[in-house]
Amino acid sequence: MSAMKITGTFVLLTLAVLCLANAAKEDAVDCSEYKRLERGRPIYCEKLYQPFCGSDGKTYNNKCSFCKAVLRSRGALHMKQEGAC
Repeated sequence: MSAMKITGTFVLLTLAVLCLANAAKEDAVDCSEYKRLERGRPIYCEKLYQPFCGSDGKTYNNKCSFCKAVLRSRGALHMKQEGAC
């Protein structure tokens, strides 16, 4: 195999790995800012509409309402996609 073919194959494999890693990141929502409020304190969310679709098939109005549901589910709920379901 020539050096060009080896380099090309390496570049394609690297791009494929990066694409898969990026896709996995997109499905994760960082709710750490809400966890400190978990201990019996209510979390109040803005009325901002930037929807998140949960793995339960429900559309949550925004990150805050989605994270509240994640905390209630004790981590069982995950983001299916950004936007409405």
